[in-house]
Amino acid sequence: MEKDPAKEENILNGENVEENQWSRRQFLVGSAALGVAGAVTLFGRQALVDAARGIFGSPVSSGTVHLYAYDYYYIPNYMTWRVGDQMDIIFQNQSHTHWHEWTMGRHVNEAYFQAFGNLPADAWAVDFWDGVHVTLSDPYKVDNFVPNKAIVTYDGPKELFNIASGGDFSPTLKPGGSIHISFTVPNKPGIWDYGCFVQQYIHYRTGMRGKVLILPA
Repeated sequence: MEKDPAKEENILNGENVEENQWSRRQFLVGSAALGVAGAVTLFGRQALVDAARGIFGSPVSSGTVHLYAYDYYYIPNYMTWRVGDQMDIIFQNQSHTHWHEWTMGRHVNEAYFQAFGNLPADAWAVDFWDGVHVTLSDPYKVDNFVPNKAIVTYDGPKELFNIASGGDFSPTLKPGGSIHISFTVPNKPGIWDYGCFVQQYIHYRTGMRGKVLILPA
């Protein structure tokens, strides 16, 4: 039986899918889109994303998806996954000057938003990757990687991943760095947030964040 995406979105785990006005739009970057994105300034990025919503459809992502980190935003900043699908996220830091990370969870700890002082390591109250089997490969210019409670397999020498402790699951890349993150979408339907919390949440507060809608199997 053919699935009804609209119906699925309204029954997801008690999440209010309708709060996302463009929940049926997704910017999947291809070579042409990347060429356009390269010309966008910080102040013009939202216009690019808005335009992309009207150009690209909203298919469920599976297989290989490129996730690009810029200063201070992601492309794409919205994705749709389905429980049980195999994913290979190629995370690439396109910045020439800044370190960027990718974390994913629910309920950001906004109480930690402060200009000075020590910050707790956990950005999310719920880490999406807890208990998820993940394979990391092709590390390049990885500053550090925190596995947290994910079940991680490393494809290659572990020292290349610069494994650290403390905080949510997060690969942090140096400028120009990249890493492949492979996994089967776990049975965690609903809306999840992702973001970069480098420099005491400054990147996140500046707008470096996105959402993933996970549909039931």
